[in-house]
Amino acid sequence: MTNNPSIKSKIIGIAEGILFAGNILLLFILLFESKLGIPQLLQPLGRMHPMMLHFPIALILLALMLEGLRFRPEFRNQPLFQSLTRYILLFSILTGLVTALMGLFLAQEEGYSGQMLDWHKWSGAGMVFLASLLYAFRNQKWYQGKAAIAGIGMVAITLVLAGHLGATLTHGESFILGPVLSSKTEQVPFEEAEVFEHLILPVLERKCNSCHNPTKAKGELDMSSMKALLKGGENGEIFVGGKPEESTLLERIHLPEENDDHMPPSGKPQLTEAEMALLEQWIKSNLEPETKIASLPTADPLREKAMEFLDTETAISFEFAAANPKTVQGLNNSYRSVVLLARDSPALDVTLFSPSNYTPASLEDLLAVKEQVVGLNLNKMPVTDQDIKTVVRLENLNRLNLNYTEITPNALQELTKLKQLRHLSLSGTKVDFASLQAGVKGFENLKTVVIWETPVTKAELENLKKEYPKISWVTGRADLDAEILQLNLPRLANPSNIFQDTLALKLGHPIREVEIRFTMDGTEPNRENSPEFVFGETVLKEGQLIKARAYKEGWTASEVATFNVYKNRFSPDTVMIMSKMSKVHPANGSKTFFDKELGTYNANSPAWANNWAGFRGNDMELLLEYGEKVEVSSVSMRVLVEPSNVIFPPQSIEIWGGDDPNTLRLIGKMKPSLPTKEGEPYIELVTCEFKTASAKYLKVIARPVEKIGAWSGRKGSAGMLLVDELFVN
Repeated sequence: MTNNPSIKSKIIGIAEGILFAGNILLLFILLFESKLGIPQLLQPLGRMHPMMLHFPIALILLALMLEGLRFRPEFRNQPLFQSLTRYILLFSILTGLVTALMGLFLAQEEGYSGQMLDWHKWSGAGMVFLASLLYAFRNQKWYQGKAAIAGIGMVAITLVLAGHLGATLTHGESFILGPVLSSKTEQVPFEEAEVFEHLILPVLERKCNSCHNPTKAKGELDMSSMKALLKGGENGEIFVGGKPEESTLLERIHLPEENDDHMPPSGKPQLTEAEMALLEQWIKSNLEPETKIASLPTADPLREKAMEFLDTETAISFEFAAANPKTVQGLNNSYRSVVLLARDSPALDVTLFSPSNYTPASLEDLLAVKEQVVGLNLNKMPVTDQDIKTVVRLENLNRLNLNYTEITPNALQELTKLKQLRHLSLSGTKVDFASLQAGVKGFENLKTVVIWETPVTKAELENLKKEYPKISWVTGRADLDAEILQLNLPRLANPSNIFQDTLALKLGHPIREVEIRFTMDGTEPNRENSPEFVFGETVLKEGQLIKARAYKEGWTASEVATFNVYKNRFSPDTVMIMSKMSKVHPANGSKTFFDKELGTYNANSPAWANNWAGFRGNDMELLLEYGEKVEVSSVSMRVLVEPSNVIFPPQSIEIWGGDDPNTLRLIGKMKPSLPTKEGEPYIELVTCEFKTASAKYLKVIARPVEKIGAWSGRKGSAGMLLVDELFVN
């Protein structure tokens, strides 16, 4: 700061004038905010409020501490200290004023309301007013000792109150003590658990209620009770019982995370796939809120999801390390599947197929990953009591299926060594009432026992239910429908589905002696009219859509698998992006378009967006350079289409070619067909064909949709173009 006293005085005077005017402006906005409209240019300032507020909080606390030290004998007569406290206090109040104004700008945006928000606004503004008064009177004679401490205390209290209310608005009322309180919550017995109160509401409390509660009803939506949910928000009801396809709640949670309408907002804890599936099944079931979960039929989809979900809530955490991927890969073969239980999880799920190929070694091999196996399906395998001694060495086994195996009642006592076992299926075995009654008590964590087609009578089953009420005893044919009776989907066994000249088609299946029928004309394959796939007989010279279905005696036919294979004859030596890409969809930069990494679409996972290069408001303009001339007649691009989320094919495509990048000529153009109604997302191959041209350079220009038509709820908005791969032929 300058040493000239007059300049100092002028600067201080200007700052004090700004502070005075700012207080008047702050009070004016508070009193008349319902009649004011914040200009769009000020909205970015409002959104900086959460980022800005931490600085003035720390600075004001420092200023208040120094202000309290002013009257100590050792500081009272030090001009430098007195001046320093004045400057810091003035500057801190000004930053607090700016932050308060930003907060009021943010509160003017749509979706902010509630009593707690009002308290937060007034406490924040009150802190500025009180601090300004403290600054104005700090040099008065009566401002000494107790008066100073009282003023400092009042400012500090309003500061802490405003901060607390802000944190509550952002994270919810139980954010600080939530983990402690939740850990002390008494678990409701399964028989007493209600569908809404104990299954659905906990999900909403964790993922939705921080923004949608009685004190902070963003979008005028309160999700803290069934009554409030039925009331809906500013846009009406958020779900329709029995009609998940008409429920905006499900629509919002399945949008990509970067979409402005996605809920919960980006940066907030997101719903897991299990939670989303649970909410969808709850809406589909359309049950009364007080319905007991235990009263649902054992095969009811909601009960099945509820049992899995409630188990997940109390599940042990997997603290063991992941297995060596090469070891896992080596364990997979045509009669044994070893896969990760979930992405980013070290746990493994194992299924054995083909009784004719089973040997005790099939289980002994699993000891290489004995710590990681948590699920084991031995359904219809010739497993004996001797094999169970190998099974119990899988120390973290959580779910075991022994349906229709050759075990005897004696195996139950051996299985009690599995301390983590929660779900045990014994259908079609010789286990009886006596062995179950004596053996089940040895399990520490058992939750579910399946005993269809065992010697257990109905009366004995009732006794088991009374003696072990915490265990769900599953009986009934419907409970076995979920077992592996349907074949897996066939798979494309080629290393890549992009080829340069020709491709010898390879279709595979994890189960031996499976018959695969396929088509290449878009029709559904069947056993009667579609050719059988034979290795080495089908060679593709052009890109193709392939549909395949697997068949085997004793199994239900698989669902139809669909594969696309693409021909790309000319990959450029260099790709240059000549236009600006979307910050949300940068993909892999210029490498994206020929990296053979195809994008996918999965509304349940934000990772679907990783391989899509996005353009919005700017053309996609690429310059492709080849080391020597190429003879080209078409350029194709693979695009994602999702009209409800403003993702469209390009409005137009131009292909320019030549031997000099500065003198290229137009060699092809087209206008792809655009959607005219809402619909499910799909991936489309858009091809621009033209007369064969020779060129060392190609420029590809694809223009995103400038304005969406009146048929869309987003009419007038600019469309997003998402491209993952180009094919030049």
